[in-house]
Order: sequence, then structure tokens, then C-alpha cells
Amino acid sequence: MKTENVAERCEVTRNACVVCSPLGATIAFAGVERGMTLLHGSQGCATYIRRYVISHFREPLDVASSSFTEETAVFGGAGNLRLALENVVREYAPALVGVATTCLAETIGEDAAYVRRSLGMSGGAAGAASAAAAAGAGTGAGGTGAGGGGAPLIVAVSTPSYRGSHRDGFRAALRALTEATNPRGAEADAGADAAPCATQGARKCAAPATVALFPAMVSPADLRSLKADIGAFGLEAILATDYSDTLDGGPWKAHRLLPEGGTTVASLSRMRGASAAIEFGADFSADRSAAGFLEQAHGVPRHAMPLPVGIRATDAFMSVLSDLSGKCLPPALEAERARLLDSYVDAHKHVFGKRALLYGDPDHVEALSGFLREIGMIPLLPEGEGRDFAQAEAAARASEKRGEPVDLVIGNGKGYKTSLKMDVPLVRTGFPIHDRFGGQRVRVLGFGGTQELFDRIVNALIERKQEDSDVGYTYY
Repeated sequence: MKTENVAERCEVTRNACVVCSPLGATIAFAGVERGMTLLHGSQGCATYIRRYVISHFREPLDVASSSFTEETAVFGGAGNLRLALENVVREYAPALVGVATTCLAETIGEDAAYVRRSLGMSGGAAGAASAAAAAGAGTGAGGTGAGGGGAPLIVAVSTPSYRGSHRDGFRAALRALTEATNPRGAEADAGADAAPCATQGARKCAAPATVALFPAMVSPADLRSLKADIGAFGLEAILATDYSDTLDGGPWKAHRLLPEGGTTVASLSRMRGASAAIEFGADFSADRSAAGFLEQAHGVPRHAMPLPVGIRATDAFMSVLSDLSGKCLPPALEAERARLLDSYVDAHKHVFGKRALLYGDPDHVEALSGFLREIGMIPLLPEGEGRDFAQAEAAARASEKRGEPVDLVIGNGKGYKTSLKMDVPLVRTGFPIHDRFGGQRVRVLGFGGTQELFDRIVNALIERKQEDSDVGYTYY
């Protein structure tokens, strides 16, 4: 029998640096007040994503499922989706249900948005207004989470795992949320009786100093930092979305089905009246982005830029905020910037010329790469999309063969085994961080976040040098 070695032409990612699209959508929907995710597919997807997310954020998270079976995979899942939606609405009384498709549903050709419409489910401006009313009638701080009278807004998004990564699912969910809560003119007029901005014209409903912020998939601590920075300029931030409390909150006095916090559906509906839409991230066009939709459909100016890691990138962000507010950099932020710049000078001898291997979410890789160049380090990027640790390790080996060994690895916690193979320190940042505590509080954005990241990088290099010393030292 003839055999063939297929290893060379294998296109399967076996040790991915990133995770699946529905997971990203789940985190995006978790940032909506009283938001609930329903995965259209098998139960295993929901179980896997719950466990994966909880292990990083250390917070409870419910994820519903339409629970495909063998029969559903053959004959379609519309009935399962209807039943799942009814159960979720009855048990959780959410303001929003985000329906994200999975591999199985997409493979058999399921169209969740079509199923939602055919079942008469809420969507568009009328659905958004109904959801806002439901949220307002919900339980208070000590309730169980089941309450409210109106129908929730139901948003469907296509997120098969074989297309894209968690970043793509996160972005797709934000785009779907933005379109559903800020529909184009004709749809908005149809919901004039209920939509928050339809009766007066969207542009008049939001205060002149409102900023719609699409911060990419960052830590809850970074979300809090971004809100503080924007508030320091006297601007109001509408985050799409804000999981800084829902995925990093305090202890509960009573059991809740849905955590407190998140951006309300009503606030999301005000984004079409914002003074500007700021969107962080890498390599995406306006026709696929949430801020791009606001610009195309409602004339909201879009400012696309990398994540604000480092002085240059943060200065660019602050410049936009300054232009929007008409104010100079606030003294507190100016002092943060000065301390960061001073630390660059103090630690220059430790970082200059060092090589760092980057991997993971392209939004973070692009921002970190610019930051490393800013401080005199040399970023090493895997070829292609860098989705597999095998690519990252190959890039490191090639660099070593050139006589340029890697000094540091920077990325999520899944790079631990790669750093062990290379025998270099790992600085953990991004998502996921399962092998350390506090991943949800790791900051990298703004002057303050950059300072924390810079300190960790410098200390990792010093610690390795200290460990490798024959005599050791306690003073450097």
C-alpha cells in the first residue's frame, strides 16, 4: 500500500497562539449590561468557552447553547434556537441576547439572523428600545437577575471557529451590536416611538463631548484606565463594550444570574450621535469595523489607531482627546508621561538591543512591536499571521542561527512552554493568562499601563541576568 507523508502540506493549526471566534463574541456581549450570550451549536462549545473565560477572569459567566444533536445537525437547528431563546428570556430576563454561531451551525448552513427574523424575534431600533425598557424594569442590586417586562434585543453574528480568531469574533460582535442599536435612517425612523434618539435626530441626542470608544479586546483594568483618561478631558465615553465590572467585579451579597455593570443598550444606541468614534486595532478596513459603520451610516468621524502602548501611541490618542475637548493634556496625565519618560532613561542600559519574540492577537502584537522599537528593543515577529507557536519557535531558531538570540518572549500565558524550550523569560500580557493570577488586571495601555509593562520587561531581564550570575548580587 502506498503511503504519503502529509506533514509538509498540513495546514492545520495544532498549537494556536489565539483562540476561537465565538469566544471573542462571548466576551463582547458580556460587556453589555444584562447581556447574555447564546451559542448556536453544540453544548460542548458553550462549556469550553465558559471554562476558558472563567479561568482567565476568575468570575462566573453563563453561556447558553442551542444544544445541537445528531438530528439537529442533519435537519437544522431553528427549533433548537427558538427553544433556547425562550429559555434564556424566561430564566435570565436579559436586555440583550447575543446569538453567535459555531462551526457546526455554519457548516450545515445555518443563518442565525434569518432564523431570528423568521421567528419574529426583536431586532433593530425597536428591539433596542424594548431592551432598554426591559433593563430599566429589571431587578436592583440585590436581586436574582430575573426580572423586567420588555423583550430583549437579539443580535445575531456569524462566528465559525474555522474563520478567524477570538479577535475576529470580538470585532464581528461589536459590528453587529452597533448596527442593531444604531440602524441606518430608514430603520431608525421605523422605531421612532421607542428609539432613544430617533425622535429628535441622532446628532442632537448625545452631548457634544461624547466619544464612542471601541477599545479592542483588552483587560478590564485597561478599560477602567481608558475611561479615566477620557474622563480627565471632560469627555463622556461610551464603551463598546465595557466588561470592566461584569468580568472583574466584587463579591455578591446575593446570587445573581447576570452580573452588574456593562454598557447599557440605551447608551449603545446613543453612539450614532457621538462627536467621534475611536477604534483601536490593526489591519482592518472601515467596511468591517463598528466605527466604520457609524461613520458611513451616521457621519460620526472615525479615528482608527493602534492600541496606545508606549509614549508615541498614547500621545496620538491623547491628541485626539485634546482636539475633541479643546483642552490640553491634564496635569495628572502629564505627570504620568514624565515619569514614564524618566524610566525610559533610567532603564535604557537594560533594554537597548535586546530581542523579544511577540505572538498572539495581532492588535496587541502591532502595539507591542511599536513600543519595543520606541525603547530600543528589537521585536521578532513570526512569519505569516503568527497564529501557531510552531511559527513563533521557527522565527526564534532562525534568529539564533543568525547569531541574534532571543532575550525575552512577550505574549499570553500559552507561550509558557515555548519560553521553556527557548530558556528565556516570558512576560505575560493579553488573553488568555491561565497559569498566573490576576490576568484580568494586567495593564498595558496609556502612560500608566505602559509604565507597568515597561517595569515588568526590565525586571524580567534583570532577574534572568541575576539568576545566570555565578556569584549573584543584591544591588544593581
